[in-house]
Amino acid sequence: MVNVHRIFAIHTIHTFRYTTWYDTAILTEHPLVMESSQYLRDQRLDPPRSNPTSPGIHFTNRITTTAACMMDLRRYPLDQQNCTLEIESYGYTIDDIKFFWQGGEEVAVTGVSALELPQFTIIETRLVSKNVVFTTGSYPRLSLSFRIKRNIGYFILQTYMPSVLITILSWVSFWINYDASAARVALGVTTVLTMTTINTHLRETLPKIPYVKAIDVYLMGCFVFVFLALLEYAFVNYVFFGRGPQQQKKLNDRTNKANNERHRYEERRVREQVDPYGNILLSTLDMSSELMSAEMGSSVGDSRNSVLLYDTSGIQFRKQLTSRGDGFGHTPLERHVPMTAAHGRANCRLRRRSSKLKLKIPDLTDVSTIDKWSRIIFPITFGFFNLVYWMYYVN
Repeated sequence: MVNVHRIFAIHTIHTFRYTTWYDTAILTEHPLVMESSQYLRDQRLDPPRSNPTSPGIHFTNRITTTAACMMDLRRYPLDQQNCTLEIESYGYTIDDIKFFWQGGEEVAVTGVSALELPQFTIIETRLVSKNVVFTTGSYPRLSLSFRIKRNIGYFILQTYMPSVLITILSWVSFWINYDASAARVALGVTTVLTMTTINTHLRETLPKIPYVKAIDVYLMGCFVFVFLALLEYAFVNYVFFGRGPQQQKKLNDRTNKANNERHRYEERRVREQVDPYGNILLSTLDMSSELMSAEMGSSVGDSRNSVLLYDTSGIQFRKQLTSRGDGFGHTPLERHVPMTAAHGRANCRLRRRSSKLKLKIPDLTDVSTIDKWSRIIFPITFGFFNLVYWMYYVN
């Protein structure tokens, strides 16, 4: 009978030993001579103790053995163990005593298939009868090896399922508004502490071993996912309330500086652009990307018409004072077009520079994008972690 008290050792084993030998001291080959009835009464032995007519002695006693099975818990609780019970002669060699399994190695141990253990399932048993050689001689040894597999059902209900549910619960914060700091922080801290409690309780029931077990790997992985979910909100909070406004202020200052530079450039060009024919720039009206049409006269060279010119930075009004040409048939309007095109190209360069600065400004009102990506990345990564874990340790 095998009693398993702890998950890592077998303590108490009750066995029965049967021994048979022939004692030559009581082996009689000469006839017994009865001289008188009194002599027979004196020489008569107690039959329950011995039989003088048969030298065979059959001895039976019960042995209670306390044994330990050293287990390798690196794959705990998905492990399989091989435990061996050995019986060996201590002081007698094979010349004095011999050990063997009664009935043969196939039928010596029975009832294994009907044996049920709380946390283990016996997969295989093996009987071995051999002689071991030491310096003092060769001694007989009997070995009983049985391979056991730990039942995983208890650990799935008590450890794995709670860890998975707590990890999934930590992802609920991704659907909570980033302004709700109290709710998200409380949820993150609670899940972290719960995972710590599960890990601590599990270690109290196991021996103090130096290596990492399979269940430690899983619990540590769940703890990392829960902790990263809490750090994700810390990052969102920092982007929204910390680094984001500071960067926005700096980039706004740079953008305003670029806009002021553009306005000063336009004003300087306005003051400098007076052609030799007396065309005077009256004003510049800033527009915001709106297209306006200009009504022009039937003749470009007609001095009676007012000309309305428009570029991307504003509207310029010029009034012709005279109608003189340049001697080649060109009107003052035609001579002013190249200067206006150069002015427009300079303004376009300034606007492109300002646009590049604006593109660098983060959209602080859309920090929920981080949460949206977290809703996808965290479940996929956790599923991949479970796939690798179970494929490695189960196989």
